[in-house]
Amino acid sequence: MDTINVKVEFSGLSRILAKANDMQLSLSPQQTYADVVRMVAEKYPSLVGNVIDKSGTDLFPSNVFSRDGKTVVLPEQMHDSPRDGEVLILLSLLAGG
Repeated sequence: MDTINVKVEFSGLSRILAKANDMQLSLSPQQTYADVVRMVAEKYPSLVGNVIDKSGTDLFPSNVFSRDGKTVVLPEQMHDSPRDGEVLILLSLLAGG
């Protein structure tokens, strides 16, 4: 397979800052979730410093990717490669009470 197609859906803060609902990405099979973060940061620089750290390659700890709405991509999994057709929902985990 030459490319992997991934959809990133924005929710909450990321949707407000990006002024978009989602984006489609075509990746090489060797690219990782960290590459996805970098690509999102390049397209939506308003997320850097708010959802994505200043390096542009890591999510702030209060933000995660939900993989197909079933599991969360853990920090130690950011160098793993997404699967073709995967939907990554960018969630901001907020505490309140």
